[in-house]
Amino acid sequence: MEDVLKYLGSTTFIGSAAIIIAMFVLLYIIKKYLIKKVAYTGKDEQHKNTFVGILFSVLQYIVIVVAIVVVMRLHGVNILSIVTGLGIMATIIGLALQDTLKDIIAGINIYNSNFYKVGDMVRYNGEECDVKYFSARVTKFQSIMTNSTYTVCNSSITSIEKIKDTRFVPLEFQFYADAKKINEAFDNTVKRLEGTGYIKEIINLGLCDYGAQGPVYGLLYKCPAHKNLMQRMEILQVLHEEVNKLGLKPVFNGDVDVSIEKYLTKE
Repeated sequence: MEDVLKYLGSTTFIGSAAIIIAMFVLLYIIKKYLIKKVAYTGKDEQHKNTFVGILFSVLQYIVIVVAIVVVMRLHGVNILSIVTGLGIMATIIGLALQDTLKDIIAGINIYNSNFYKVGDMVRYNGEECDVKYFSARVTKFQSIMTNSTYTVCNSSITSIEKIKDTRFVPLEFQFYADAKKINEAFDNTVKRLEGTGYIKEIINLGLCDYGAQGPVYGLLYKCPAHKNLMQRMEILQVLHEEVNKLGLKPVFNGDVDVSIEKYLTKE
């Protein structure tokens, strides 16, 4: 007991405790202040948040390793001799950390390749999800439909579909339908919805293509991807109201497939 009390009062223990406390304080400062002030040349805040996540993960490992080395040195441990004599142990540790290293490399690749960033909408595992968190090792997705959260190792993500903010609403009519009235209905829909809800922009594309039963007209709108489902329902409701007012009868054909890539804004 005396030895324990003696150790607790020694400069070695106090120094070690001070280093550990300093490590946690430093990590807190890095996370809350320093990383957020790192000069960044990205296009938006989402990119910066993604960069912060991956940078903090890397710095966290570095700070922890340095703290462990310093504490061992305070206790008189010869780090060089340990490193020299731990060839087999290093191999074992390397194999144990193999998956972690894969995740970190994949995380850096995801960031550099701009697969996605925090705040993006993606299609993961067949579901539309919001990217809630991204670090060097893992990504957290939140499903829009079920609100479920998925935590996925970065090395498991080989490909992913990023969902754009710009969407298309097509409507097919019979060949004999009055083109003037159709355009009027679409223009009225644009007037009613412009600047409302989450819509950033909405335009009437007019005649876009021809389907199996007649011409296809379309609306192009832009809104945050995670609000798209709600916004699309409102657009369809208003559009059908305006179409019905003018006595038009659209063809509800599930096979309508219009090539609209030329209308979509590139991100």
